[in-house]
Amino acid sequence: MCGIAGGIGPSAPQHLLLDAQLKSIEHRGPDERGTYLNNGVGLGMCRLAIVEIAAGKQPASDAAEQIHIVWNGEIYNYRELRAELEGRGIHCRDSSESEVVINLYLEFGLDFINKLNGMFAIAIHDARDRSLHLIRDRMGKKPLWISQLSDGTLFFASEVRALMLARPDRTLRTDMIAEVMQYGYINSPNSAFNEIHQVPPASVISWRDGKTTTATYWTADFETKVTIPYEEALETTKELIEAAVSRRLISERPLGSFLSGGYDSTVVTAYMAKLMKEKVQTYSIGFHSEAFNEAHYAKQVANYLGTNHHEEILSPDPALVIEKISQVLDQPFADSSIVPTYLLAKFARENLIVALGGDGGDEVFGGYDRYLATPVMQKLNPFLGLARVGLNLAGKKSMGGSRKINRVGSQLSPKTSLAARYSSILSLTQPHELFNLLNPNIYSNKAETAYINQFEAGDLTSFDRMLRSDFVAYLPSDLLVKVDIATMANSLELRSPLLDVNVVEWGVSLPRKYKIRGFETKHILKDVARSLVPAELIDRPKMGFGIPRAEWLRTGMKEMVVDTLTDTTAKQRGWFDSSEVKNVIDTHMVGEDRDSLLWPMVMLELWARTWLD
Repeated sequence: MCGIAGGIGPSAPQHLLLDAQLKSIEHRGPDERGTYLNNGVGLGMCRLAIVEIAAGKQPASDAAEQIHIVWNGEIYNYRELRAELEGRGIHCRDSSESEVVINLYLEFGLDFINKLNGMFAIAIHDARDRSLHLIRDRMGKKPLWISQLSDGTLFFASEVRALMLARPDRTLRTDMIAEVMQYGYINSPNSAFNEIHQVPPASVISWRDGKTTTATYWTADFETKVTIPYEEALETTKELIEAAVSRRLISERPLGSFLSGGYDSTVVTAYMAKLMKEKVQTYSIGFHSEAFNEAHYAKQVANYLGTNHHEEILSPDPALVIEKISQVLDQPFADSSIVPTYLLAKFARENLIVALGGDGGDEVFGGYDRYLATPVMQKLNPFLGLARVGLNLAGKKSMGGSRKINRVGSQLSPKTSLAARYSSILSLTQPHELFNLLNPNIYSNKAETAYINQFEAGDLTSFDRMLRSDFVAYLPSDLLVKVDIATMANSLELRSPLLDVNVVEWGVSLPRKYKIRGFETKHILKDVARSLVPAELIDRPKMGFGIPRAEWLRTGMKEMVVDTLTDTTAKQRGWFDSSEVKNVIDTHMVGEDRDSLLWPMVMLELWARTWLD
């Protein structure tokens, strides 16, 4: 696991810039650092050594010094791939993953990517044609950002903060303000700046002679479905997940798991307990607020599996935690579940270097209640206007209208399509709220339009449209960003067996009836979990990984909220209507929850003060 940075072209990074870039992301790799600079190309890495520690130094090259690579991540099947190379008469000089990647590239060209099972962001410089190839894993687990100058020079880095050093001329992409307010994140391939973009998941960006081309090498197939008996599908699901967990147990550093006690993390941890000779080290956190504490569920599962369990119940100072996390985020990000994810990673890092988690189970196996609710709401579309009138009357009778009534009312509004309905359900803030809150020169609906267009593309069932939408937007641009930033800020590697390519390809091929049974979501994965631990330990309502956000905003974060959103700096920035901001704050402080508006506003302004001012 590493952080990488570099560039190619007339203005390629030299020693001072490359060193500064690597220092800015050294949390991703505190163990060692390396660079390669030659003839208009610069490559650098900072390493978190986990596998093949002695042999895995980077940048790495072939024997002829024609191919140089830096990369971030893990190739879980690199030993099998080395054996394949040796079967073809190709000898690897050392045991490292880098040596395998280089020889695969020399043997198969860019087609080698299809052989990799892992999470990775790879930069390959080929001196034979003076090209650079930037490759990102299928799911988008490992980040890879780029920026190209007018002279053709292409920069790349694991984090935007490193590219900022190469692009002091960057300009703010103001459309992202409405996007973050509405959805809580910036969707790939965009960033907060016009000049900086992501390499999309499952893509290769190739540079040659100042020009770049983009190619997609893999796409999840949501159209083709298997037709086999349920019991056979269940057994295959078990086998594939167990194999995915097994592949992720390779490590020369301490390894454990994040355990919430929910279905996904329980499945992963149970297979770890089955496969590992030593006791699994499990970690969970909770908050003293009972509504946001599921640590006791995790402990019950840990006791049953016989793990060495570590638990921490927190009563943090919210303002201090948010201040710290705002320094970690180099892009605006308003998914508040990054707070417990960051705190869990910090806690686990006291003893672990590698952790396995349950990310991806909901997106692959259909775990969200909205997969049930959205089509029902849209079928009732003609009648929702009448229900909204009743709620509006109820709201007028209360003082200023209830936030809860307004929130429910937004979902009782008729929507033009299933796509618009799904977008609305996923939104933190509804478009009419944004219209009132944002200044006219800042308001934009571009993100919503792009979201709806993506949702409606192709010929899929309503269920698979929702799954695909989450898979190509919410998962890589929100959830995987969250876990990567939160864990790597603490120099901890997180692995996600449920996002193994074999598990994903199988999961998306399963028919709806195996994922949704009656009112139960994620049915087949829940049956996997029930085969591993007693059902009474895990059959409970889904809590999610949240914080007492509304309470924090009106107590421990109150001063931060008022100062950050109403002082001269915020007003002069001109993003929000000052009178409407004051109204939202006042309403929240007297007990009507407006946290879905306040939280993204605070996170946007804190980001701006760190990276713009």
